[in-house]
Amino acid sequence: MRISIIMPTLNQGRFIEEALLSIFRQDYVDKEVIVMDGGSTDETMAIVAQYRDRIAVFESGKDDGQSDALAKGFSKATGDIFTWLSSDDILLPGALSSVARTFLSQPGCEWAFGNLVWIDADGFVLRCRRGEGWSRLAVQLGMLSACGPSAFFCRNLYERVGGINRKLHYMMDTELWWRFALCGSRFVRLPRYTWALRLHENAKMSGHMFSDPDDPKQLRIEAAKGREREHIEQIQMRCKVRSDAFVAPLRLALKAAAPGYVRSLVDSWHWQGKPLPLLLEKMG
Repeated sequence: MRISIIMPTLNQGRFIEEALLSIFRQDYVDKEVIVMDGGSTDETMAIVAQYRDRIAVFESGKDDGQSDALAKGFSKATGDIFTWLSSDDILLPGALSSVARTFLSQPGCEWAFGNLVWIDADGFVLRCRRGEGWSRLAVQLGMLSACGPSAFFCRNLYERVGGINRKLHYMMDTELWWRFALCGSRFVRLPRYTWALRLHENAKMSGHMFSDPDDPKQLRIEAAKGREREHIEQIQMRCKVRSDAFVAPLRLALKAAAPGYVRSLVDSWHWQGKPLPLLLEKMG
């Protein structure tokens, strides 16, 4: 079972080597790395060149954004299972082996989510998050605990829903997960932390945490995100319950009752402020 990992990147020379090494050091052999660069002008190209013999496909040139890069990357992938890793994030040890075991042991599984660790620019833990398992009621309440980018999905499912939406630039992942759910597919929750999501000022999704909210560029970004949320809400309404009076308390109750919720709080309390390698050593 081959796993294809697409890495879209643009001017992430500070972090891309660590991201690539986190894939190469996985204990799972049958993997494929595809790097789609949007025309970096920093040291990204030189760093990728050092590992060219371990990268199946590497292309660099102007594109129409991350979604376009992902779509192009997936079109070149030869794997049975797809995922993507942003070039400033980290794939945690054992992630791919856990994914393969899950898909092989559960023949009906079409997609799976891991659990997520947030880290800062220097690799210190900010928060841990163990997501909930599949729940039809949760989906009807507009909840889909996707834990950001930690998704692995089979080629057939990706192609069945028409692939990634190139028109979206910020919430393309969330929209894709909802289309998976609406076509009748249920995800499986992996038991381990599989992903480290890095928050820093130059990150596409978390950069707003470090910027002036009144900055004109940030205002444009928030407006674009708002439009994409409206689009996703329209998709959600196809399966979402209509009675909004009880939605908020039910969502809160479901989240609090999930086994991973308390574990997330404990893990966050224990690991916050500590270097990621300590957590990985504990994971074994």
